[in-house]
Amino acid sequence: MLRKTAFATFFIAPFVQWTGATAQNVYKCGHSYSQQPCAGGSAVQAGDARSPEQKAQADAATRRDAKTADAMEKERVKQEARPAQVSIPPPRPQADAPSAKAKKPEVFKASAPAQPDAKPQKKKTAKKEG
Repeated sequence: MLRKTAFATFFIAPFVQWTGATAQNVYKCGHSYSQQPCAGGSAVQAGDARSPEQKAQADAATRRDAKTADAMEKERVKQEARPAQVSIPPPRPQADAPSAKAKKPEVFKASAPAQPDAKPQKKKTAKKEG
């Protein structure tokens, strides 16, 4: 890949100067940019003001980021190719099921609250006959 890029750069670069390729004018038209002048638009300087060192650093960062992105994509594709891991939890014990020896619940009997001036009543208990 690097050889092809270097080969292309070596043979194409001289022809760029012969064709008269130069930077084009850029115009700001409201909230957008265009190569065509527009009513109320203003010309914008679109030259690259970076030094050669800054451009080299930016290019190196771009190559590093592209390499990282390719590695991440390969890892993602590899993960997607694997079958999904399914986790089925074990069944829970049935704690709410009534047991055979469960106690019979006591009978609830509702009563009205006592009046403030009334005497407290004694609770009546049922006697078993037997």
